[in-house]
Amino acid sequence: MTDSPVIIAPENEELERALFDDHERAEAWQVFADWLSGQGDARGEAIALSFRGEEEALATYIAGHAERWLGALYPASQSGEAAVRPTVHVEWTHGVMSHVRLAHREADPLSGEEKLKALVALPAARLLRSLALGVYNFADENDYFGTVEILNDADLPGLRHLALGDFEEGPVWRSMVWEIDGYLRAFPDLTSLHIRSREMKASSLDHATLRSLALRSTALGPEMTALVGAAKLPQLEELEIWTGMYDQYGPLSDYRPLLAGETCPRLKHLRFRNAEQADAFVHVLAESALLPQLATVDLSLGELTPRGARVLIANKHKFAHLETLDVSSCCLGEEVVADLGAHFGSALRASGQRVNMSYAAWDQIMTRAEGDERMVREQSTAQGCGVAVHGEALL
Repeated sequence: MTDSPVIIAPENEELERALFDDHERAEAWQVFADWLSGQGDARGEAIALSFRGEEEALATYIAGHAERWLGALYPASQSGEAAVRPTVHVEWTHGVMSHVRLAHREADPLSGEEKLKALVALPAARLLRSLALGVYNFADENDYFGTVEILNDADLPGLRHLALGDFEEGPVWRSMVWEIDGYLRAFPDLTSLHIRSREMKASSLDHATLRSLALRSTALGPEMTALVGAAKLPQLEELEIWTGMYDQYGPLSDYRPLLAGETCPRLKHLRFRNAEQADAFVHVLAESALLPQLATVDLSLGELTPRGARVLIANKHKFAHLETLDVSSCCLGEEVVADLGAHFGSALRASGQRVNMSYAAWDQIMTRAEGDERMVREQSTAQGCGVAVHGEALL
């Protein structure tokens, strides 16, 4: 290990703000690197190596300083086995720590909360741009209680991307993320917030700078449905909603402000996924003021059936401008997919259908059910159609 200086932790808010405002502007980084070096901070040389394109030398330099820069997190950032994902994953951009993913395993000496506290105490974290939290604990519920307070007290002025529930190794159905509005208040310059959890709670989703919001749930709940519909997000460009299981979401009428184009004037990509309401949603979207401004409509992983496909085709002139129409992993037979392809061409994404349901099979369901929506649901479920959570796509 090198004996070069540790981070001295100087702060220059003016120079840092220039980096936060334009993360790729080389001139701002070079000025900051010179200033850091003048303060005796080893990060200055790391930035200089990055902009000189000396990648091998930079990797060696970072490896030589990582233990000091990461402190108590360093052991967890090392994995002795290639197949084992470290519970502290660090990415470096322009020679500084830019992205960190924290997770927890039962054998770890530090809990998820202790890892997070250790991270926000690092001087290097001031330049952190992206933070993701995976499995946080191994209690009955994988909750993130306490993280709002830790992050609210943290000094992370550069943070722009936050993800909670960033895991492949843990089940979403036992995760809980509450006080979502607390995360939004803690980071007024945040541009993306992605949450994956069974249960979510908030009192508001309003935010001035957010560009991407993803709420991936197995049971979004009527309260959250109403908040999504009313959220004032003037910069939002991408919205992803997973509503989840039967009766665990609010009525589509709750989305009226959103679909009227009143709340998210810059929205371009709408992903209404893992939804049992997919057929009904197509109806209301086709009549909405929001549809003309969208480039992407994503209905994948949901209970879109031939009934919804017929609505899409009947309103093809309203959807024709889309760059992407995604109906992957739904309940559409080969005949139905081919029909959609004939009308929407290269915009259509329709791979991995979970149920091969033809128009004739759907019409039989409707005839037997005589229009009773409860019976329609029961019979379509018996055919194998159901949102992805009925399998284990979310686990």
